[in-house]
Amino acid sequence: MIYKFRMLSDEDKLFLRDFEVDADSTFYAFHKAIQENLGFDPGQLASFFLADEQWNKGMELTLIDMQNDTGMAAIPMERVKIKELMSNRRERLLYVYDIFADRNLFIELIDIQEPNPDVKYPVCTASVGDAPIQLAEDFAFEENISMEEPNEIDELFDELNDDDELGSLGLVDKDEW
Repeated sequence: MIYKFRMLSDEDKLFLRDFEVDADSTFYAFHKAIQENLGFDPGQLASFFLADEQWNKGMELTLIDMQNDTGMAAIPMERVKIKELMSNRRERLLYVYDIFADRNLFIELIDIQEPNPDVKYPVCTASVGDAPIQLAEDFAFEENISMEEPNEIDELFDELNDDDELGSLGLVDKDEW
């Protein structure tokens, strides 16, 4: 099966990415696809967190085997297949790409579908807006980061999921290319 994920940012309402990932892929493979698509420095730490309906962090999937400070489980992302932790539409992940500034992207599973034998997964199927800047070790800009309320992210997901048509954003679904 193929999992279709939608990614949004609380820093830029025009930012959107859709990824299709094989359910048998690891979270590490998904991480690499995100890093490549967004042009992030692969040398920087990043984590996935399982998230609840209010975007509260749950179990952490890390790049390296380490303890986290939350007391919750932290598992290396290369050891876990996506299908082992996600199975239902609307399940959520936080992708923390700037650990020290606690900046993240909001990811929701929006569809589960049959794979296309002609496609090499993971693949970005929709791309709108510029990727957020990965600040890495330059903390001078941290105070300028606008953190909007997570319910605004929920509204964006709901709005996009209601029509589930990228046409409302001026986009064409990859199947229509």
